[in-house]
Amino acid sequence: MDGRENIIVCGIDGSEAGQRALEWAMDEATRRNCKLRVVSVWAWDGLEAIGAASSPAAAQSHAKEIQDDVIARVLADTDNPPEVERVLVRGVPSEGLCTSALDAELLVLGSHGHGAVHDTLVGSTSMRAIHHATCPVVILPDPRHAERALKHAKSKRRASEPPYVAPMF
Repeated sequence: MDGRENIIVCGIDGSEAGQRALEWAMDEATRRNCKLRVVSVWAWDGLEAIGAASSPAAAQSHAKEIQDDVIARVLADTDNPPEVERVLVRGVPSEGLCTSALDAELLVLGSHGHGAVHDTLVGSTSMRAIHHATCPVVILPDPRHAERALKHAKSKRRASEPPYVAPMF
C-alpha cells in the first residue's frame, strides 16, 4: 500500500479554468466515491500595489472568499456532492498544490493557456505540477484555447489535402 487515500485534489484560483477544473473534479470524486480537497494557494509579497491585499491576513481572506464563491457555484449545480475539504496554502502555487496532493489519488488543475512566452518567462503551474506531483495530474484545457487550436488544426489539415477531382465517366 502506498499511503494514498481516497482523495482528489483540485486547485482553484477564481479563474474560469479553475472553476471548470472544480466541476470536473467534483464529478470524478462523486464517480469514484472520493473526498474532494479544494486547494487555493495565496501569496503576499509585502508590496501594496493598487488593488492588492494590504496584509497577509487580507490576502488569505481574499483567497478564502474566492474559494468559497467558486465552491458554492459548483455545488449549486451538483446533485450528490462528495465530501469537500477546503484548504488555503500560502506560497508558490505549484509547491502548495503538490504538497496538498501527497496523499491523493489525483490532482486536477485548469490550464490558463497563456502561451509559450508567458510560461517561459513566468513559469507554468501546470507544468511544474506535472513534473513534481506524486500522483497522476489532470490538466483541463481552457475551452477558448482548445477551440482555437481545433480550428487551427482543421485548417492546416484542409490546406494539406489534395484538391478534389471528380471522376471522369
